[in-house]
Amino acid sequence: MEYSKKYLIRGLAVVIGILMVGTAVGLFKLAEMGADPFTAMNTGISAVLGMQFGTLQLLVNAGILVLIFLFKRQFIGFGTIFNMVFVGYTADFIMWLVGKLGITFATVPIRITVLVVAALLICVGDALYISADMGMAPYDAAGYVVEGLTKGTIQFRIARIILDIICVGIAFFTGSQAGIQWKIIGIGTILLTFCTGPLIQFFRVHWSDPLLARAAGQNNS
Repeated sequence: MEYSKKYLIRGLAVVIGILMVGTAVGLFKLAEMGADPFTAMNTGISAVLGMQFGTLQLLVNAGILVLIFLFKRQFIGFGTIFNMVFVGYTADFIMWLVGKLGITFATVPIRITVLVVAALLICVGDALYISADMGMAPYDAAGYVVEGLTKGTIQFRIARIILDIICVGIAFFTGSQAGIQWKIIGIGTILLTFCTGPLIQFFRVHWSDPLLARAAGQNNS
């Protein structure tokens, strides 16, 4: 029974964390001050191909998942699949809902506020579902794969920055083809390129890891 409760808590952490990430992605796109690097890349590619963002993101994640399976298959689990399916479609839903409600982020101060909220949501959400240890999104796992393959020479936070820079380069190229490069790349993109890895690590160490450890301890007591 206690074993089931432990997995229930971890599963709930995965769901909440990934929905936070999907909400953040949608808010980034609505603020139009630059999306996170992975989202920017997928938005640029989806615009060029004329494909729904959620569907394109699912396909790109599936491609990365193959590499994760080859090198670090222990990172694959419930969280991996849930992330692949729901982040993109949650972002699409948030954008649809905001439009349906007639909410606009017209002024710069409001857009900056939305940007900051989205940045915190994406880092906190990532930290929470990664700490649950039920599988990672392919892109999140990629940083840990690089760390493992280099035997710690390139730590996760640095590997994530390198991967984010590559994504920004692809986003700029594809976004230029569709004329949206400065909508998907902006101050938010630059902010997250250099801060996401360190902030995820920070929130894991100081918040989500201890939180889930305490929850597991209470259930085992």
